[in-house]
This record gives sequence, C-alpha cells and structure tokens, in this order.
Amino acid sequence: MGILTILSIISLIVYLEEALYIIKKIQCPMKKKTSLWNSAAPMVVSIITCFGLWIPRSAMFVEIGIGTYFALCFYFTLMVIIEGYGGKDAIVRRFESTDIHINTGPCCCCCPCLPRIKLTKKKMNIFILGVFQMAFLKPLFTFIGLILWSDGIYNTEDVSSTSIALWMNVTLGVCTMLALWPIGILFREARVHLAEYNMGTKFAIFQLLLVLTTLQSSIFSILGNSGVLPCVPPYAYKSRS
Repeated sequence: MGILTILSIISLIVYLEEALYIIKKIQCPMKKKTSLWNSAAPMVVSIITCFGLWIPRSAMFVEIGIGTYFALCFYFTLMVIIEGYGGKDAIVRRFESTDIHINTGPCCCCCPCLPRIKLTKKKMNIFILGVFQMAFLKPLFTFIGLILWSDGIYNTEDVSSTSIALWMNVTLGVCTMLALWPIGILFREARVHLAEYNMGTKFAIFQLLLVLTTLQSSIFSILGNSGVLPCVPPYAYKSRS
C-alpha cells in the first residue's frame, strides 16, 4: 500500500511537470485543453485506484470514477486528432476527395466488403456525435446508478436478467464500441498523416491503459464473486477483491 501511494504521488508530480510544459508550449486553447485531459489519464487512474486500495469498500466508486474519466477521454482523443489537422473544417477539406476505410474495430473490423466513404462535414459531425454520446451517457448512467445504489436497487454483483446494473452496463458497453469506431476510422488516417505528432504511440498507450484497467478490474471481480479470494475481517471476500 505504501509503494502504490508513493508511485501515485510520483505520477502526480510527473503530470504537473508535463502540464506546465503543455501550458507554456501549446498556444491553441483547444489543443491545450485536450492534451491536458488526455495526459492526465495515467495519473487519474493511479490516484483513484490508490484511494480504492486504502478504502476497499469504495470499489464501486473507483470503477465509476475511472469509467467516467475514460468516457470523457474518448471525446478528447477524437478532438486531439481533429485539432492535429487544424480543426473540423481542415480535416474535411483534407479528406473530402480521399476514400476512407470504415472497416475498422471494434464494430466492423471483420467486414472488409464495406465500401469506402468520402468525408463530408455531415459525416464528420456524425463521427463526433458517435463519440460524444459515450462522454454524455457514461456520467449520466453513473449519476443514475448512484441514486439507485443509495436506495439499494443498483447492485453491480447482480448478473440476473432483471438486474438494472447489468442492463445499464451492457448498454454502456455497446455505447463504448460505437464510440471507439469513429476514433478508429480517423486514427487509421491520422497515423500516417500526423506521424510527426506521434499519434500512433499516444493512441496505443491510451488503449493499453484502458484495457489494463478494465481487464484488471474484471479479473478481480470474477475472483471475488467466485470466492477465490479469502475473507479477512473486517472485509468480505468481495470487498477484498
């Protein structure tokens, strides 16, 4: 617990140094805001999980906090790509005469027969809306979940067909896949045309962080629900997981 606390403090210091650098070097307000938000992801995850370790019964709030932050980061990741081209109008002008692949993950990676499209302002707005719905619905569902949890209705451990938590999480899972699709489409083009911004590395690190936090939480939840982790008072096995 001491090691994680020290590492979390180091993560905070590293981010503060990076934030000062971004504030001084980047002049565009939108690019500065998106860079500050996305760069904070490792630090936010580290600090929230540190609180979760010190206060085991706050596990649900830890998952909600990390999930909400990542939902916002989805939107800002798309904004980073758009601002890399110089804005929405600039990216439309750049690709209005170029065929864009849409057979990318996680929705259509297995559909190579899908036609290529030409990017227009309307399609660009649909891409942005597809990502924004995740940034909007995740905090909204989080707020509703907390209200229902305080009344004893929302229970993430209940996986029955009548569980409100199960259906809310399934809906958010579908929304997440739909949000990743537009990002994947534009990232495929940005990886080549914005190579000088290291978009490939930034996106890979963001995806790795997302997979690790999601997979790690799921593994320990399964172990806790199956009773593999022992019960050590004052915490039950599910709280210890």
